[in-house]
Amino acid sequence: MRFTSRAIVFGLSVTANAENLDTSLAALSCLGCHADIEQPATGRLAEPASLRGLDVNAMVSVLRDYREGKRSGTVMNRIAAGLKDADIEGIARFLGKRQ
Repeated sequence: MRFTSRAIVFGLSVTANAENLDTSLAALSCLGCHADIEQPATGRLAEPASLRGLDVNAMVSVLRDYREGKRSGTVMNRIAAGLKDADIEGIARFLGKRQ
């Protein structure tokens, strides 16, 4: 197991390129709740919404809204409360690369 964990961390650091490894890991943890699936064509976001294809600027805006209490959520307000602007922007850039 030890080798596998190191290989994963090394792989993430290589694919992240200029991204901070902590930011990359934080961004990947988002996928634990936000499944990596296509959005249904209903015009409404599924809960929790998939992040695939979400515009980087929209992701930044949504995370800031959660942090500032402009959006309500089950846990997103608490998660976003601990994020600085640089964290939010890094997470959005990392996840936006997957479009």
